[in-house]
Amino acid sequence: MFYALLLALACTPDSPGNHHQSSAGDTADDTDQFGGAVAVRIDSPASGETVEPAFTLRYHAGKKVESVGLFAADVSVIDLTPAEDDGTLAVTLPEGRTTLHLVGYDAGGNEISSDDRDIRVSAGGPWVTITSPADGANVANPVTFTIAASEDVDSVELQADGWALGTVDTTDGEGQLTYTFSGTGYAREITASGGGASDALTLTVEPEENPEASDFNAIVTKYLESYPTDGTDGYYWPSGTDWLGTTQDIWYRGELVAEGDAEGRCYCVGLTWEVYMRAWAEVDKSTGGDGTINGMSVADLDDFRVDWFVRDLDGPGPSIAMETYGVGEEITDVSKLRPGDFVQFWRHSGSGHNVIFVDWVKDGDEITGLEYWSTQSSTDGIAYRTEYFGSSGSSIDPNLVYGARGWMPDQWVNVP
Repeated sequence: MFYALLLALACTPDSPGNHHQSSAGDTADDTDQFGGAVAVRIDSPASGETVEPAFTLRYHAGKKVESVGLFAADVSVIDLTPAEDDGTLAVTLPEGRTTLHLVGYDAGGNEISSDDRDIRVSAGGPWVTITSPADGANVANPVTFTIAASEDVDSVELQADGWALGTVDTTDGEGQLTYTFSGTGYAREITASGGGASDALTLTVEPEENPEASDFNAIVTKYLESYPTDGTDGYYWPSGTDWLGTTQDIWYRGELVAEGDAEGRCYCVGLTWEVYMRAWAEVDKSTGGDGTINGMSVADLDDFRVDWFVRDLDGPGPSIAMETYGVGEEITDVSKLRPGDFVQFWRHSGSGHNVIFVDWVKDGDEITGLEYWSTQSSTDGIAYRTEYFGSSGSSIDPNLVYGARGWMPDQWVNVP
């Protein structure tokens, strides 16, 4: 089964040495607890990073990955090299933007997993790179552009379809600019130029949407208070597991669909899904429901959970699950998140986390971070925690924050 691969995507902690702030001033979850027995992951370079033509790629491979292959622009760079748990590959590429595609193979040479990183290769001299959003991304207003530049580039001008958006100070090697677009729903060409260097990508700014209010949020929030936050329910992510990361048994339509840990331990996607299932069960009972989530079969629920656990790196997770089965919606404008919404976010380092939103952290009117409830090694299990947005490292990428809101049964919609 591919459960472990999915777990590796949604809850990946930061690599050693990559730290971010928290409400208690501690460091990030810096123990590498990569859990995918069949998964591969590129640890470095990071997405958006600029590297020299000859560089070292660092990767991690699960215990069932026998060999790996590396591709760039659909051309084999290194193919069928015996895999290591923590491996390195010496890579040489021509200048320009490219996508690194690392593939994991089983003993029979069959592809079982992959991971991608968009990077820029520069042989020296001035360079400018738009590190976020990614090329081809769909993003919501306001859009935060993160720019990296060589040390001889002090400022970078950003344009959209030839119109100036503003100038980014890059004297420290990186900078950000946040812009609200008036025109949405179509592709735009974004260019960044400075010091004789330039970069370009396309993106689409999504139209503004107002998410529906839902009483489901209050029920979710109530359940958060029922869990101890003193380390009783510890963080646990065993390598290569098929266990679904819940503190307790989850039943659906008379079947045990997830077995709880005897010690009450959990990992992030398992815990947030557990809260959703407990909140739904209460709503179903109080409203006289039919014992199903919008008619889902047990097999449907498994697909719902797999979506929730995130199928793709940088993917949204819970919002895809809810919209696919008509029981909730994605919140594209994350400033409209409310307590009890489910969130999947990704850091610039490539790691991610699945949480339940509690509140924004603000500096005046500016949103600088978010407070959430989840489970993580840095808090020894379930706890409230704060992380911050930023432009590099293990800070949260503001363009990779996906909100989801569950609906009450009378709000559910029929799906094909």
